[in-house]
Amino acid sequence: MTLTSRRHVLRSSALAIGVALGGCLADPTDRASDGDEQPPENAGELGTPAERITVTANSQPYPEFEPQIVHVVPGGTVEWLVETGRHDVTAYHEDGHGPHRTPDGVETWGSDRMSGVGSEYEHTFDREGVYDYVDTQQVCTSHEVAGNIGRVVVGWPDPDDEPAMTDPQEELPSQAARAIEMFNEETRPVLEDGP
Repeated sequence: MTLTSRRHVLRSSALAIGVALGGCLADPTDRASDGDEQPPENAGELGTPAERITVTANSQPYPEFEPQIVHVVPGGTVEWLVETGRHDVTAYHEDGHGPHRTPDGVETWGSDRMSGVGSEYEHTFDREGVYDYVDTQQVCTSHEVAGNIGRVVVGWPDPDDEPAMTDPQEELPSQAARAIEMFNEETRPVLEDGP
C-alpha cells in the first residue's frame, strides 16, 4: 500500500466515523424536519395535557381503565381501547347514567357496548372541565360496583367550579365513591397549581 492510498483510507474512515457520530452528537432539537416538537413522554398524565391519549379497558383480574385519570387540551381526544372483556364508557351525567359529574351545560356522551379485543370508542372534549365517567357493563358483577370509573381533565379549569370535584354522591357504589375521592385528592392540587 502506498502512502497516498493509506492517507485516502484514513481520510475516508475518519469521514465515515464523523458522519456516523454526527447523528448521535447533534442537538435533538435540530432533528425535527418540519419544526414540530415531540410531545413530552408523560403527555396525557395529570399536569401534562395531551392532544390525544389512549385509555385501555380490561376485565382481568378485575374491570379497570388504565390510566384512570387523563389530562387533555381543549379539543383533545381520548380513545378507549378494549384489551379484555366487555365494557362501555358512559358519562356521569344527569341526562344519562348516575349523578351529575361533568361540567354544567355539556351534553351527555358515551359509547355503545364494546365487546372483544380491539373494540374502541373515542370522544373529543371541546370544553374545558373535569369529566367523570363509568363502565356500566354488568358481567359477573357490575363494573361500576367494582369501581371501574375514570376521569378526563380538559385544560386547566377552576376546581371549585367543577361538579366532578365535589364529594361523591351518596347513591354511588362504595368502590366508585372511593375512586372519586382519590381522583379529587390527585386532581385538585394539580389544577390549583396551574400550568
